[in-house]
Amino acid sequence: MGVFRRQNVWWIDYYAQGQRKRERVGPSHRLAEDVLSKRKAEVAEGKFFPARQTQSTTFKEIAQVFIQQYAQHKKSAETLTLRTNKLVDILGDRRLCDITPLMVQDMRNKIKAARSVSTANRYHAVLRAIFNRAKDWRMFYGENPASIAKMEKEPPNRLRYLSEHEITKLLTVCDSRILPIVIYALTTGMRRGEILGLKWLDLDLKNGIIYLTITKSGKAREIPMMDKLRTMFLDMPQTGDKVFDVPKITLRRHFDKALKQAGIAGFRFHDLRHTFASHFIMRTGNLPVLQNILGHSTPLLTQRYAHLSMSHLTTNMALLDTGWTPIWTPRPTIDLTSVAENANIVYTGHAVPPR
Repeated sequence: MGVFRRQNVWWIDYYAQGQRKRERVGPSHRLAEDVLSKRKAEVAEGKFFPARQTQSTTFKEIAQVFIQQYAQHKKSAETLTLRTNKLVDILGDRRLCDITPLMVQDMRNKIKAARSVSTANRYHAVLRAIFNRAKDWRMFYGENPASIAKMEKEPPNRLRYLSEHEITKLLTVCDSRILPIVIYALTTGMRRGEILGLKWLDLDLKNGIIYLTITKSGKAREIPMMDKLRTMFLDMPQTGDKVFDVPKITLRRHFDKALKQAGIAGFRFHDLRHTFASHFIMRTGNLPVLQNILGHSTPLLTQRYAHLSMSHLTTNMALLDTGWTPIWTPRPTIDLTSVAENANIVYTGHAVPPR
């Protein structure tokens, strides 16, 4: 019996009703000692009820456990941690049992006012996951308030891409530290995380193939290199494991500065992916191939670029019209007036007269 620590989280160990109990408390050693004393008193007074053990757990405490035991083991660890800490700023030391659906809605409204509906939905999803994990870990026994509060319908996916003129302006002003990254994004359509995590071992420069094993969808994929991109890699010095050893914050600052100098507004780094996809589909019209290159799990995600292929489809349909001899011949339109005259019948233009 006593207090012990495991992976920076303090636990308590005690016996109740003839059974050994272990209970996760949080990052505070003093709090763990206080909770242990309280449990011993409850057992001695016959007031020990397992369902009440977690009623004193605060959101801040469960958030820290969520980060250590769950978020840090996910591919999106950095994003999950940032959003969880933002939720702690809003919900703070409120007990889990005191957080209501109305508080969840108030959280949504604050984030939506500062950002967008989509961002509010992302935070809402994290909050719901925190409560679900708390229930799984027997640190919360109530109803998930984030499951009761409803998410809002998001606006249609934003599609912003650069024209060839804008691409030239952007590349002209890019800092030398991020210029290869921007070129790479424009010629592969890869996500920022995939690009920054790229290693030299992932590149087959001889055959011009990029191998991606860690992706958002969890499925590996291969991307052929353009000749210009392959030449750029051959000219780059291989000084470490990573191809682009540039911190995310450095990339963001220099990219934002380049956009300002190029006079490009309403554009994000992720839109370089849209730019690649848009120009690819306008030149090829091949949606299935684009789906494979982008790594979309379903054709519906790639379908947003379908309208850009209409000129390509129109051109190919014109080629078909001039080069294809159909196997059928349209039936000629029957001139009822001519038929009536040949039969010495006065045709009034209404129903065909009976024979």
